[in-house]
Amino acid sequence: MDNAEEKSLKEIFWKGAVGIEQAQSAKQELLEAFESASEVHLDISEVDDLDVSAIQLILASCKEGNKRGIPFSLTGKIPEVIDSFVKECGISLTDLNAKTKN
Repeated sequence: MDNAEEKSLKEIFWKGAVGIEQAQSAKQELLEAFESASEVHLDISEVDDLDVSAIQLILASCKEGNKRGIPFSLTGKIPEVIDSFVKECGISLTDLNAKTKN
């Protein structure tokens, strides 16, 4: 008899502004997803503002997924304003997303 719990895909949806005020709860939600899922997707298509703390969480999630061997990816269309801001920080979410898909 196998009592192992089967892990599955976990989808997380961020909406509105995601910044330092939401960072702790967003971090906790991502960590719980990595504990319980075989794959983690983060949809930021409805985010209209984010700050550096949110970018740090996305980068940390990529590293966490790689460390654990759990695919992590951004899903949905990345809003242009978000993509532009992140590029100004020297990061391409599109390239990052392509590198983290296992």
